[in-house]
Amino acid sequence: MPCEVCGCPEVRWLRVTTVAEQFKCNTKLVRRLMREGKLDGLRFGFGWRVDHQSLDEYVRKVSVRFAEPVEDPPWCL
Repeated sequence: MPCEVCGCPEVRWLRVTTVAEQFKCNTKLVRRLMREGKLDGLRFGFGWRVDHQSLDEYVRKVSVRFAEPVEDPPWCL
């Protein structure tokens, strides 16, 4: 069953390729987000894994879907 927030499989650690495929982006972007501290990850063997909880927090922060509604939008003045 996929996660409600990001749509990834419900596992603790996700492969970089899994995250990249889910969001239709390059694996370099996922690694860059980890390097910049926007996603938590760890080196596991020869590859990297992304912390699923960290990914969900990032998606909630940057996604319009989870944005707080604005009571009085500026165009309604």
